[in-house]
Amino acid sequence: MKSSKEQIARLFSIRNMYGKKASSEKLQILNSILIKTSTNKKLLQDSYAALLFMIAYPDNKTVYNIANTLLKQLRDHIQKNEKAAYSLYNTGITGTSVCAAFSFEVVKWLRKTRPGDITLSSFEADDDKIQTVLSVVMPKTESEIFQDGNAEWKGWLKQLKKNEEDLLDQFISIFDSSDIRSGVKEELWNTIGLNVEINFSTHCCLPESLISPFYHRSLIRKEIKKQAPLVKPVRVKLSENEAEQIIDCSKMILVRHLREIDPTSFTDLKYVSYYQLPRGFSIALMGMVPEHRHPVDSYLSYTIFKNGLPVSYGGSWILFDSGRFGFNVFPDYRGGESKYMFELLLQLHSKVFNLKRFTVDPYQIGKDNSDGIHSGSFWIYYHAGFRPLQKEQRELAASEAAKILNNKKYRSPASVLKTLANSRQELIMQKSAVRFDVTDLSRAYAGILKEKFNGNRLKAEKDSAKKLAGILQIKNYQDDNINFVLKNWSLLLLSCEKELLQNSGLKKLLKKLFMMKAKGSEEDYIKTLQQSPDLKKMMEGLLEKYLDTF
Repeated sequence: MKSSKEQIARLFSIRNMYGKKASSEKLQILNSILIKTSTNKKLLQDSYAALLFMIAYPDNKTVYNIANTLLKQLRDHIQKNEKAAYSLYNTGITGTSVCAAFSFEVVKWLRKTRPGDITLSSFEADDDKIQTVLSVVMPKTESEIFQDGNAEWKGWLKQLKKNEEDLLDQFISIFDSSDIRSGVKEELWNTIGLNVEINFSTHCCLPESLISPFYHRSLIRKEIKKQAPLVKPVRVKLSENEAEQIIDCSKMILVRHLREIDPTSFTDLKYVSYYQLPRGFSIALMGMVPEHRHPVDSYLSYTIFKNGLPVSYGGSWILFDSGRFGFNVFPDYRGGESKYMFELLLQLHSKVFNLKRFTVDPYQIGKDNSDGIHSGSFWIYYHAGFRPLQKEQRELAASEAAKILNNKKYRSPASVLKTLANSRQELIMQKSAVRFDVTDLSRAYAGILKEKFNGNRLKAEKDSAKKLAGILQIKNYQDDNINFVLKNWSLLLLSCEKELLQNSGLKKLLKKLFMMKAKGSEEDYIKTLQQSPDLKKMMEGLLEKYLDTF
């Protein structure tokens, strides 16, 4: 009889193989494997990864059910075995713990939803820096006590502590009650480097009401365009509880991997939409609450689920009918239907948001991103139809693609992938699509600042929001969210002031857009932005004039 080590290694190696022989072997190993006896870190990690994969991509109902049962046994075993749990520290496996610094919003949410699973571990900042930050966040009347050595922060907070409170509760309360703008508050929170320890006592999965398992005879390895056409995505009307669990699962899978993405961290129930797709896939789209939104484009996030498990995440930055994309598959699910999954994602965004162009930034394909190089992210985008914008990378990619076509065993070396990652990539669905992103507008903004104001930022931006509000007849321009949007658009729009003043239709549309961005729905903002050819033309004119000056 094979050892547990050999059995688990074999199970992991055949997890993405299908057919009668592979299915029979999986069942034989699953029925004989002794998960409860192992304390070896690699064996436990491989067991966990193989079981997750077989739940996401099961051969049949029997494999699916046994893998689920064994996953629960593995969790119980780890929770009861201190040595096993310690060896798996910071892996994110159920039954273990991680320790890291997360955003204020995520820590507050974890304390509210899992009070017994999160504790304060340490601070990265020294006492002087922590006291300085508290002096900024706390009411001035209270923080005066820290001046001239009258008190130090630890002793002061200890005196004010309620019986049921601990230091983590106090920090959350202090930051939560501050009226500092949310983005600034988050930066201050990051400055103190508050590390928390989080225990994962339950698995990360959607509720049963949203799961309809799909069983595989094989995996789709090729591009979707060579397979059957995509069926129309079905938007699911969510209950409040289902929307909460989608958010919970999306946040927790990122926490397990020591990651965050703003739209997922700063979303709310009413900004979540959920779509059922073929082969057990489903996608949740999430927008941010108004106070955290980007002022010009729309930054959204998504989580892709497979048989109810979160298998992929990323973000999209949408402007007019163009979207910048980031696509990430969690390590345990690599070797599955990543290409197919990505193209489902693109088609869903194209359908929901009427997008005609997609781009990807260098970081997403490996620039200063070792995981992107290791996972070969470049080729996922390339096979979906993306091509480098730079000539050098475009020619290198074509050469590498030819090598792969002629030699199925060939793999682009890391050095080549790093070179390929030095260019943005683009996929054009329709020639009428806008050919710029907010990154291009950033360069135009800098060009205007340099050319028209000789780099004098104060002169360029002083009273610009108020002036633009007057032109657009926005009376509540001092509202924090409205003012933030106005400030970020003002330099661009006032550079075309004469044209703007003469276009009453554009003025009305801009007022409507800004109110949507500050108070309404990002989906409505995107749709309304696409109905403004005059604004699109104005931005294209600015890019033509100023893009090459910076």
